[in-house]
Amino acid sequence: MRIGVTRLVGRHALEERLAPTVEEDAFSIVHLLRGLDLHERWSGSRRVFGGAYAADTVSVLDLREPVRCRLRGEVDAVQYYVPRASLDAFARDNDAAPVDTLAWCRQTPDPIVASLSRILLAAPAAGPANAVFVEQICLSLLAHFAGTYGRMRPGAPCIGGLAARQERRAREIMQTRFATRLTITDIARECGLTASHFARAFRRSTGQRPHQYLIGIRIEHAKALLRDEALSLSDIALACGFSDQSYFTRIFTRGVGTSPGQWRRAHRG
Repeated sequence: MRIGVTRLVGRHALEERLAPTVEEDAFSIVHLLRGLDLHERWSGSRRVFGGAYAADTVSVLDLREPVRCRLRGEVDAVQYYVPRASLDAFARDNDAAPVDTLAWCRQTPDPIVASLSRILLAAPAAGPANAVFVEQICLSLLAHFAGTYGRMRPGAPCIGGLAARQERRAREIMQTRFATRLTITDIARECGLTASHFARAFRRSTGQRPHQYLIGIRIEHAKALLRDEALSLSDIALACGFSDQSYFTRIFTRGVGTSPGQWRRAHRG
């Protein structure tokens, strides 16, 4: 289940009209990080909307229907590309009926999308430490889109957690591949589950989300390497699967309560 994420930044003049969208079986969901002076929208020859857009509102386009837009003002937004196949797969994983369409809610603030967009933008550059985290955020966004704009209602929840062999396998994968570009989908596939089912079952079995568990492993390995004075913090960050030293420092400090440098000094000898 994949969705695309793109940051949109630019300035548009009133006379500038954007080209019609390309017809495909997917949705474009645009979250405005800042307000827009004017947004006009046409479906065929009919204007369906014209007015200002407030910050943290969401616009939903069904890309099966050609739409033209005209904008005025500074644009700063996050665009989510959601294939119908991803919505259908998510519905199947949750024993729900397929989502027929996503409704456009004009001028409706969406604090959930606003929060998750900013979390994604604050995430470090792509790297092995970021893959599971970003995948979980995107799964959360997909659940929100399907439930809020598609009115998806999950079926009866699965009560149990992972089978003992599945839990052992998941822990083994994270223990041996913690420094690689590991995703929830990778782990779930080896356990014979879908990503969303695995994430829910893992949390029921362990009390932690997969990302939290993986971060814990990386921090413990980092502590072992910090005892070696010959290794720099940047070397340790990369060896433990963190994308860079600043991200390593931030996550280590949050989890341990002290920075890697302070921890190293306190545990010398």
